[in-house]
Amino acid sequence: MFELIKEMNWNLLGTLIIVSSLVAWVGDVVGMKLGKKRITFLNLRPKHTSRIISIMTGIGIAIFTLFVISIASEPVRTALFSMNYVQNQITSLTAELQKNRSSLQGMEVELFASKGDLEDKQVELLNVEKKLALGTKNLKDANLQLEKMKLQVAKTEEEQTKLLLENGKIMQESKNLSSSVKTLKAEAEKLKSGIQKLREGRIAALTGELLAQGIIQEPSVSSYQAEQFIMRLSDEVCAMMAYRFGKKKEDTPAPVLDSASVSEVKSLITKNKGRWLVRMMSSSNAVEGEPVKITLHAYKTKLIFKADETLYETTIPAGSPRNVVEEIVFRSLKVLNADAVRKGVLRDPLTGNVGSIDTAEFMDYIEEVTLNKEDKKLKVVAAGDIYTEGPVKVKLILK
Repeated sequence: MFELIKEMNWNLLGTLIIVSSLVAWVGDVVGMKLGKKRITFLNLRPKHTSRIISIMTGIGIAIFTLFVISIASEPVRTALFSMNYVQNQITSLTAELQKNRSSLQGMEVELFASKGDLEDKQVELLNVEKKLALGTKNLKDANLQLEKMKLQVAKTEEEQTKLLLENGKIMQESKNLSSSVKTLKAEAEKLKSGIQKLREGRIAALTGELLAQGIIQEPSVSSYQAEQFIMRLSDEVCAMMAYRFGKKKEDTPAPVLDSASVSEVKSLITKNKGRWLVRMMSSSNAVEGEPVKITLHAYKTKLIFKADETLYETTIPAGSPRNVVEEIVFRSLKVLNADAVRKGVLRDPLTGNVGSIDTAEFMDYIEEVTLNKEDKKLKVVAAGDIYTEGPVKVKLILK
């Protein structure tokens, strides 16, 4: 109710009331004045003329009211002059509204159906999301497994690379071993041949045996001097072979010198000044009647020990039994042997020793020490100057 009152056009109503009142008042005034003047209209009595004027005034009020309302309100103009058009529009709009309502009802039905489909789709979506979550988890697990497999593959490739390297090393070692086996077989055959020869005759020389050695020390050694020196050593070997078997030198085969070692030794002693030791050593076993094969070696020598230089000393307790004295002396000589080698004295290729001592002198010394009743100091001194070539000849002194 209040909404209806609020929506009313009070300005228009006020205007209508004011205009109607004004027109009625004017009509009443006009009617009264015409009545007083007793004006007639169409030969009618004044009374009837007044009524006609009142009627005309009412008609004027209505027309004027409509005129004012039409000017003041567009809806009124529309209602007065376009009512049929408005009704047609209302009819058309009503039909269209009804059609739209029908469509709306159809759409509502479709909406309900769509809601059902939507619920189904939502259920399917939930299932898909669950499957997607499961698939995502499986994918993560698969990725983790893939990473593990990649690490395993990388590790396997690294191990394969190492194995290939090891295989290469093994192949190289196999080749080296094959070469070594061939060399050993050749040496075995050579040894078999040497053993066979040794069984068939007397031994002339053993492999690695020192047959001759000499010192050459000149301000300048010429090639001719080097050749003469080497020939002299070769003659010494030939003479030693003849002496071993009780033959004449002329009946003994001359040694066969290795040409490569001869050239190397000649180059060393002719191009380098100093004191040189040249050794002739047997390169293979030889028996009586066949030439000895010889390899030459050159060493630059120096003075290792001076004459009368104390090489070793120790104390022998008084009353020591013979075996203890012998052990002390042998140990002293063994230590001296190692010290001489360490300082540069060359070993004998076969025995490994660097010197010797007179056996009779040694036995006399042992006897003297055994009979001694007091502690004595054993001194081992050089019997003469000792160079790189040796031998280390010593004297035993008891104090």
